[in-house]
Amino acid sequence: MLPVVLLMVIAAMAQRIAGLGFAMLVSPFIVLLLGPHHGIVLVNLCGVFSSAMILRHVWRNIAWRRYWWLIVPALVGSVPGSLLANGLPTGPLNVVVGGVVLAALATTGVLSRRGHVMAHSGPRSGIFGFFSGFSNALSGVGGPMLTAYAELTRWKQKEFAATLQPFFMVAGAFSATTKVLADHSTLPTFAWWQWIVLAVGILAGVQLGNRLAPRIHDVAARRFVLGLAVLGAVIAIAKGIADTVGG
Repeated sequence: MLPVVLLMVIAAMAQRIAGLGFAMLVSPFIVLLLGPHHGIVLVNLCGVFSSAMILRHVWRNIAWRRYWWLIVPALVGSVPGSLLANGLPTGPLNVVVGGVVLAALATTGVLSRRGHVMAHSGPRSGIFGFFSGFSNALSGVGGPMLTAYAELTRWKQKEFAATLQPFFMVAGAFSATTKVLADHSTLPTFAWWQWIVLAVGILAGVQLGNRLAPRIHDVAARRFVLGLAVLGAVIAIAKGIADTVGG
């Protein structure tokens, strides 16, 4: 339980500072600790709580028009993502979780380095929203697709980070609900006090992030998140391959 709580503290702190990174950071490690089916649902639920705690700090910067263009397609994409996640065995799903993180990070890096620019439009943002929702439901990670969209449209960091919080709240809650309704065994079987400990850990991470945000540049925070995410993704892929071959 302690490693899970520590991961949640670090992830909540990183999300408060950089605006994203909660699921991307913890998902590969949580699926290693709890298994992918329980792990992805836990990441979705804890991501909802973390974003809810951050929301009041960033409310005035949310771009609501962009939010609606992203969230509605994301909910549509969550349905096939949830069904596919429930249907995959543990080994292959571990590989998928790690692979999604690495592929998304690589794509974002390439786009940002090449300097591509895309004009913002509702239908285009809807495409990114759909695949973010699909990825969020399948692997617990939906942020990198939106980061790619932000890079392409040169979306201001402050407004982008704020808008992600209600997005992650609704998309995560919908994904977790869809998976649990389809298969009740995917809900982590924690005692009531363990859920409280997790919530306290996330709250502590958000508060630490509030204190550190003025002192830490968001670029440095993102690099920290990306480094841990890559490490976790590689480990998850290796374990998934080993489980698949061994099984």
